[in-house]
Amino acid sequence: MKSGNDDVAPLLRALVLLQLEILRDKPDSPKPELLLQRAGLGISEIAEMLGKNYAAIAKALSRAKSGS
Repeated sequence: MKSGNDDVAPLLRALVLLQLEILRDKPDSPKPELLLQRAGLGISEIAEMLGKNYAAIAKALSRAKSGS
């Protein structure tokens, strides 16, 4: 039997991805990678969630932090 956290995790992930889609369509919104990192997720988790590889996420975060 699954614990309560296991049952809720897929729903929370879906809500986060929906919110990121909404933000993606708005001009001047922060990069999803940066928002997820600020929320406490690691690069590996962000890469998995967004369907990107580790190096791409690391590069996007580096660029976002440097302002380019």
